[in-house]
Amino acid sequence: MKEKKSITNRVVNNSIWIISERLIQAAISFFIQIATINYIEPDSWGAIGYCSAFVNVFLSLSALGLEYVIIKELTAHPKERDTIMGTALAMRLFSGLLSIVCMLLLVGFTKGFEPFYQLIAFLISLQLLFRLSDLIDFYFQSRLESKHVSIAKAITYTIVAGWKIYILVTQKSDPYFAFSYTLDALVICLILGFMFFREARPRLRFSYPWCRRLLHQSKHFILASMITMIYSEMDRLMLGNLCTDAEIAVYNTAYGISMVWVFLPNAIMTSYRPAIMEGHASQTNYLERVRTLYSIIIWIGIAAGVGVMLFGRWFFATFYRAEYMASVPSLYLLIWSTLFSHLAVSRSTWLVCEGLNRYSELFPIWGVAVNLVLNALLIPPLGATGASAATLTTQIVVTMIAPLFYKATRPSVQHMVEAFFARDLIERVKGLKR
Repeated sequence: MKEKKSITNRVVNNSIWIISERLIQAAISFFIQIATINYIEPDSWGAIGYCSAFVNVFLSLSALGLEYVIIKELTAHPKERDTIMGTALAMRLFSGLLSIVCMLLLVGFTKGFEPFYQLIAFLISLQLLFRLSDLIDFYFQSRLESKHVSIAKAITYTIVAGWKIYILVTQKSDPYFAFSYTLDALVICLILGFMFFREARPRLRFSYPWCRRLLHQSKHFILASMITMIYSEMDRLMLGNLCTDAEIAVYNTAYGISMVWVFLPNAIMTSYRPAIMEGHASQTNYLERVRTLYSIIIWIGIAAGVGVMLFGRWFFATFYRAEYMASVPSLYLLIWSTLFSHLAVSRSTWLVCEGLNRYSELFPIWGVAVNLVLNALLIPPLGATGASAATLTTQIVVTMIAPLFYKATRPSVQHMVEAFFARDLIERVKGLKR
């Protein structure tokens, strides 16, 4: 009982730190994003969105799937911390550099090596190098010490917000806005790096055996993450090649608003991941924690969806220029897709615990196939709205339908259906607090 209470308190305290940090982020970025979108021309905003889609795809590749195994290894082998962290950081540095080169070539091929696109792509792609700080984030997560990360991110968002306000007030050109993405990653990398070396005082070492071990465990997730990101970003990538940049801007604006609320489920998933893994290792409340996580995500998602359906049109009419009223239908569709996408992400922890990592590759393949076909059919006649409809349908297929075709993963759908009932959520939370 005492152990259960301890785990619950650690999860709650960890979640509070993460939610507080991301609430600050959402509050700061909310008004700045509106001002930025109203300042930048739709074509330029679309170009930035197009290049950002490529960054997200390559970020999933450069991450090497380590987010799914590094916490587990640090928890299981605390004495090997310096070797694990040193090896993982070296791996991320190399993959980040390689990803930058590949991204610039791809953007160049698709856009005819236009100087404007190449400059925007270069400025945005530099963040791939500095995102190795994610590994330090995972280190603090493994110790349920996310307050360090929360403080670092709060400072970063304040600095980046100041930068964005400066370039808005001084009416800088589009490349300055593109660099904001990299500035965010650079600042947090410096702050987290300082905190890590001050708190942990590591003696980092690289180890080929650990490199092989980490890659062996994460290999399923490398492909799965990249495929997942391809079908997640396929809308913007296909819009960029089938429609105008202005149409990407319409979709990009709706997508940005639909993602405002996700700091809540992300914070909860971040805190619950170590608790679920500990529960699986000790066989203590394991499935209850999985179902509780699903329940929280479902009902937060429903609340966000209903709120957007009620106030979305008023919001765009009040805060955005007239061209972006075309984003409303896309917003209505995308807000519900985020619910299913977060359920799919939360299932990844269950797959790791159950030793079903290979299914992390299979489900995104379903997503790519469905999304590719639907985008090809819907984007030409409907533009951004068609892309949004394709995204929602794809997320439902990947989260709820594809797992039913495999015996080993059918329980995950059952857990999600059971988690839908709010009364059970209340009972589970009470149970975990006893």
